[in-house]
Amino acid sequence: MYKTDEIIHLKKHEILEWPGDYTVLKGYVACKTAEHLVYFAKQGDTIMVPEHFSQGLLQFQVKEDTTLVSLPEEKPYVMLERRNVLKNRLMASLIMRVRFFSIPAKERLYVLLFQLGREIGIEAGTDCYIPDVLTQKEIGDYISCTREYLCTVRKQLMDEGWIDKGKGWKLLGWERWKSHWGDRFLEADNVLQDSEESLWIEPELRFHAGTSQK
Repeated sequence: MYKTDEIIHLKKHEILEWPGDYTVLKGYVACKTAEHLVYFAKQGDTIMVPEHFSQGLLQFQVKEDTTLVSLPEEKPYVMLERRNVLKNRLMASLIMRVRFFSIPAKERLYVLLFQLGREIGIEAGTDCYIPDVLTQKEIGDYISCTREYLCTVRKQLMDEGWIDKGKGWKLLGWERWKSHWGDRFLEADNVLQDSEESLWIEPELRFHAGTSQK
């Protein structure tokens, strides 16, 4: 069980302002920079609010009533490993942001929807449902287009069979989405995979190094 002082409750649209490492117990958190989406975190995900938060470089905004738990201080090498993973996840997401704005607006919507599906999507049968955590204005802002153009592209996606014609964002044929748009995330995935693999190597190296010094 978590201690009361480790639990943080935030209302929809509130900002997580305290540096530290957190696990999301309930809800969704959007990591943004300069009002552009970097990534989403959902229940079970761990996020890191860096010390330079006060400089406005990153912003962590909850998109519905959200509960988080502050992770305790660990041994230095454990903290370093955890921070390295979180930093590399951030780096992987920022790589995607840089590449994101080099493609046309229509493709940016495809890629944004695929990112949301990967990060917070709920798979149902062969499809993937994106929780209602973004307004059309926010989506338009994230892909740098007008609301009118977003509506036009949304209709095109419906006509092409990529999304459901109902309300919300239901991605039809999730496997097709992954096969068609997954390669856009390969470079970012490689950054994350390299960082995670290093965590299995480094403790062993430290162990042998420590043993050899005895």
